Amino acid sequence: MEEKSGLDKLLENLVELGFSPNVSLVDKGSFFPRQNRFVSSNTVTVLLSDSIFFLARSNVSSSFTGIYTSVELPLEAEYKVYKRNWFDFLFFTKRQKLGVKYIDENLTIISPKWIPSKELNLNNTNLFLDINKAGKPFKLILENNYLLSIIKPLTDKKILGIETNDWLYEKEDLENLLKTGEELIRKIKNACS
Repeated sequence: MEEKSGLDKLLENLVELGFSPNVSLVDKGSFFPRQNRFVSSNTVTVLLSDSIFFLARSNVSSSFTGIYTSVELPLEAEYKVYKRNWFDFLFFTKRQKLGVKYIDENLTIISPKWIPSKELNLNNTNLFLDINKAGKPFKLILENNYLLSIIKPLTDKKILGIETNDWLYEKEDLENLLKTGEELIRKIKNACS
């Protein structure tokens, strides 16, 4: 019996959780014999609600899985937020601080100039730390045109997302992202409006 691929497991678990995933496969191996072909890109999207999307993408060089939406903030509002590690000062030179001890001790906020003081309150910080307890490292992203039109309704917009650089397909990982991640995205989006 053939073992299920990560894509098959992801689709199966999304359907089991009550979603209808859309799949896009790009096969760049047409010059090779059928047994040596590879799919160069898998993209799975799900409309979770009103304007919040689940996206999992895998290609030859990288993978990521996340939840994304658009928000209305000034053009200069861009940042990435990570769970803080003791060595972050070595890798992140544009680190910002909110001035709230608990948040500054637990999060690394990277931004050229924007400080997400409305978006990152204690409740949202705790949700972000909770989603990171599952073992996969997640980051929050706020960036202009982030998904480069992978999700058509989010094209040319400021994107807010929570993502991991892993292809998630296990049911527990998906439930963690879909429950806690969507709650966090909603709360941050509401804080922005």
